[in-house]
Amino acid sequence: MAALDAKKAFDRVNHVTLFCKLCDAGIPAHLILLLSNWYSKIFLVVRWCNSHSVFYHVKSGMRQGGILSPLLFNLYVDDIRHGFGRR
Repeated sequence: MAALDAKKAFDRVNHVTLFCKLCDAGIPAHLILLLSNWYSKIFLVVRWCNSHSVFYHVKSGMRQGGILSPLLFNLYVDDIRHGFGRR
């Protein structure tokens, strides 16, 4: 019996690893470049009262509510599924 707490799993997806897995899966390079460009433009800033932090480049996590996010996440965790099936 194995259990996986995937509650915060979307937030832990490393972008570089995701794009490597997409390459390994045979996804066309132009599509991977498009997704890489899209994910490279994710920044966040913290607002506290009237103050703002500096911009921080986000290097992991899936876009919440994105139509491709569940598919990309499934490709990302596909190794886990195959890892348990090999025994």
